[in-house]
Amino acid sequence: MTNPHLTVFVEGPADHSMVLTLFEALGLHQKAQINVRAMGGKRKIASYIRQLKNDHQHKFVALVDADEASVADSRELARHQLGRPSIDVFCAVPTIEAWIFADPEFAKNAARSLHAQEMIERAPLPEMIPYPKQFAMNVFGSAKHYPSGGDFDISLAAVRSPSLRAFVEGVAALVGAEFSFMLPVGKLSDTRDVVSTLLRELPESKVVWKTLTGARVSAGELAKAIADGAPLGNQYATELLRVARDLIARQANK
Repeated sequence: MTNPHLTVFVEGPADHSMVLTLFEALGLHQKAQINVRAMGGKRKIASYIRQLKNDHQHKFVALVDADEASVADSRELARHQLGRPSIDVFCAVPTIEAWIFADPEFAKNAARSLHAQEMIERAPLPEMIPYPKQFAMNVFGSAKHYPSGGDFDISLAAVRSPSLRAFVEGVAALVGAEFSFMLPVGKLSDTRDVVSTLLRELPESKVVWKTLTGARVSAGELAKAIADGAPLGNQYATELLRVARDLIARQANK
């Protein structure tokens, strides 16, 4: 049986380059015949994919920049913006440029100066970079100098960017490939990175915690508080880890 054809529709050249980098890191070319098409914006993508449907041999995916902070919220909004097509729609949160920094070493290899490398080291988690396009221009100089190909740590990137993980897992499943991401704890700055990114996989307004004072806190609020090191975030992270510790200990003693 021949490998399926996978076509990914993206907005522009930066998206095209980043998607190919991800697929190279995943080894996806061994599982599917891949075509990544830069369409020039959401409207053109929406128009082209309106009547497309997947079949056994041909798979289609749309990838656009997000307009929401959470993976779940952004995908739902994007599906609406693209006319609710029958094919899968994924989002880069907040833009595709953020994914470049999901693996800091990959980004630093293309930085235009030592100062630019230091900027990357000080940057927050990818999906919390306020203006990723401008940040990318500041550290690379121009879009034509964005990094591509090379040694991209897909496991680290998947942990640091929930939207990137949703995309690569979704595409892999679509073509029948299986990938398990190893948690590269030694490369994460601290536990806050892990907890904050896990919360960003949920709808931003979803209430995920009720404090001892009765306050109900949403996933979006907690993700930011944890990433910022705020007392509320630290309290939640501590309680989460304590509950997880006790649960795992109970399971181990059954």
